[in-house]
Amino acid sequence: MNSRLEPNRGRIFSMYKHLFFDLDHTLWDFEKNARESLADLYQAFSLHTSNISELSAFQQEFSVVNKRYWSLLERNEITHEELRRRRFRDTLVNLGVDADETFGLQLNEAFLELLPQKSHLIEGAIEILDFFAPNYELHILSNGWQHVQARKISSSNIAHYFKEVITIERAEARKPDKKIFDYAIQVTNAKLSESIMIGDNFEADILGAINAQMDSVFYNPDNFEATQKPTFEIKKLIELKEIL
Repeated sequence: MNSRLEPNRGRIFSMYKHLFFDLDHTLWDFEKNARESLADLYQAFSLHTSNISELSAFQQEFSVVNKRYWSLLERNEITHEELRRRRFRDTLVNLGVDADETFGLQLNEAFLELLPQKSHLIEGAIEILDFFAPNYELHILSNGWQHVQARKISSSNIAHYFKEVITIERAEARKPDKKIFDYAIQVTNAKLSESIMIGDNFEADILGAINAQMDSVFYNPDNFEATQKPTFEIKKLIELKEIL
C-alpha cells in the first residue's frame, strides 16, 4: 500500500477546491452515537427482562450485524428496506431472543428517531472543518437518507460548513455507483481535477471515487487492508492538514 501521506500519482495540492466528506464514521461518530441510542432503546423497551442480560452485548451484536448489512447494501445484494427490517431482528435472535420482524421494525424506527439527535463527532472533525472552510468548498456525499443526515448534521452543529449535502435520494444512486459521484460534480459545479473524496468505507468511498476518476483520502483508523491504492491514506482526521 502507498505511504499514508504520499499520493500515488503526481498532484499539486492547491488544485483541490472541493472536498467531499462522507458523514457517518468519517465526521459523525456513528459508533458512539449508536451506542448511546441503543442504551436508550435497551431501557425504553425493557430489553433487560429478556435473555439480554448485558447492554454491552446488545450494543456489540448490533454493531456487527449492522456493518454486515451495510456491506451487503453497498454491494446491491439487499435493499435498504431489508436492512431496516432485519438488522434488529437478527441482533435479537443472535442473542437468543425470540423476535419477529414486526418487533425488529419497532426497534428500528425508534432507533432512527433517537440516533440523529446525538451529536458526537470523530476526534479532530471540528478542527479540520475550521481549517479548510475558509479556502475550500466543503460538501457531504453520503449513502444516508436526506432527512436523517440533515438531522445529524444539525444536531452536531456542523451544517454551516457545507455548501451541498448530497444523499442517495438527491442523486438517485448510492456509493460506489459512479452516478452519485457524477451527480456530485454536476450539482457543485466542480471539476474532477479539483475534487477529492474523503471517507472511511473502502468499498463505497474509495473504490467509488476510483471508479469515478476522483482522487480520494482513505480515513483508515482500523488498518483495513486496501486492495487498491487511494490517493492518500490517513489514520487521524488531523492528518488532512498535511496533505491538502
